Amino acid sequence: MEELLRNSELLQQRSPLPEQESYSDNMSESDEYSGDDPDYGSGRQAEDDYSSSLQVMDLQTLETDNASSPYSYAFRIDAFTRKVSSLEGEFQNLGQGKYLRQDAGTSVPIEEVAIDPHLGDYLIDYYFRELWPLFPIIDQDAFYAQLRDSRPPIPNSLLCAIYFASASIISQLSRFTDGQAGSPASSLSPRSIPPLPPGILDSLRSNLTNVIATLSSPILEARITTLQTLILRCLYDQSLAIEKRTALISDTVRIAQYILLHRSIAGLSSHDISLRQHLWWTIFVLEAWTSAVSRTPSTLDLAEIDIQLPIESQEPDHQAYTSLVALTRILLDTLRSLYSPTVQLEDMGREVTRLRDWVMQWYCNLPGDLLVRETTSSESADFLLAGCHAVLLLVYGPFSGEDLVRMEMERSRGIITDALGRLGGNVSKFGIVASLISEMARKFGSWQRSGN
Repeated sequence: MEELLRNSELLQQRSPLPEQESYSDNMSESDEYSGDDPDYGSGRQAEDDYSSSLQVMDLQTLETDNASSPYSYAFRIDAFTRKVSSLEGEFQNLGQGKYLRQDAGTSVPIEEVAIDPHLGDYLIDYYFRELWPLFPIIDQDAFYAQLRDSRPPIPNSLLCAIYFASASIISQLSRFTDGQAGSPASSLSPRSIPPLPPGILDSLRSNLTNVIATLSSPILEARITTLQTLILRCLYDQSLAIEKRTALISDTVRIAQYILLHRSIAGLSSHDISLRQHLWWTIFVLEAWTSAVSRTPSTLDLAEIDIQLPIESQEPDHQAYTSLVALTRILLDTLRSLYSPTVQLEDMGREVTRLRDWVMQWYCNLPGDLLVRETTSSESADFLLAGCHAVLLLVYGPFSGEDLVRMEMERSRGIITDALGRLGGNVSKFGIVASLISEMARKFGSWQRSGN
């Protein structure tokens, strides 16, 4: 533990986020979207066929109980869910558990949100460049292929959620850089950020709220894009009340379990396997960290989950994501072992030692790029360091009345504050998880002062 904490003392304050510059005047040719290149965006692969991918199919065409289909059970549940949610019940029962939807479904319009086509393209690519690497809940290649071909068109709900996620982060970065306008580093922008039209963030938030309300009438449909829409709202809408966010996360857990995202299914393509893993474990992260803020056990039980964890060696573009999932496993075990109503007091000392050692092992085994260095560190390194000490606060919590433990907890709270502070406006890129970590540090300080 001393080695872990000693690393945090070497942290150096980095320069604040540079000032934003004009979108249209300062983008390089490689950044700007002309509308003529069908392969624009790092995820577009024109020669690949993604028409049968889970991202594109969205569990929407034919639901079957055929045992030869890897999604047979999931499709059957989806058919039932959508049959209930279809007000007119326009399904043809083909027999033997097969259903075919007769109506074309209801498209939720977003025309009231006026987005310039170039800005819309920029928001999509901003999402995949800046936000997607940490929470890769969309099949990027399939998404870009579907965006290009429109067979079928991408649901408006998902597009609206992506627009909103990017606009929300850009808006928060704008507010931060406005406060740093007089700093020496404010003119050193490596990549310009487009100015958002006035009121567009509020319009997107309102529209996304209406989209989700429509999807929820009378019951949320068990679709992949429904999950992605809800997750993006939970991750990047900082204005959501905790009760609303908790309810939406509960919905994502229910839908994910309906379509068996938590179960291992054989015979899938690598793209579908990856998408299912990323969706489920992101939901897992959201549910566990939300529970941690109130020090209540999670509703998820790892004994009932057999989908493979994301493996670092197989996720070179998402190492921070795989590390966060691994840390969240420790967080979940901490809540179960120390904060469950059935915990035995005589077992707590042993459990605290085990969990503390597990946290130390996790941190020491992080890739070098994710470790905080004396001279320079990545944004993900600071974020994961803050998350590490948030888990330590929970580990030490039952013994916070002891002087030495209280000192260690105060040290961890200081490290969390410093690490998140170094991120500046970029802390918003880590979504609600960073906010929950900050809230945990604040609450533990209040609990210590009150003696709870």
